[in-house]
Order: sequence, then structure tokens, then C-alpha cells
Amino acid sequence: MNKDQRMASEILKHIGGKENIESLTNCMTRVRIAAKDDSLVNKDELKKN
Repeated sequence: MNKDQRMASEILKHIGGKENIESLTNCMTRVRIAAKDDSLVNKDELKKN
């Protein structure tokens, strides 16, 4: 698994899994994710990455 795949896997884990994604778009250097259930999102862990 390369660095980008590892980072994507970590992000997916910390947002509550793919089932918790309402929408996902990219904007230049950012990924914008709308979660179905914000209580499943671990914002502290996401900020570390």
C-alpha cells in the first residue's frame, strides 16, 4: 500500500466508513466530505493527518 492509499484508508476509517459518506467532491488540493452522521466522525484524528 502506497502513501496515498494509506492516507485514504485512514481518512475513511476516521469519518465512520464509506457508509457514512453523504457526498464527496474534490476541490484542487482538498477533499470535501459531507457525512451522514457527524457523531461517527473523529475530527481529532483527522486533524492529525
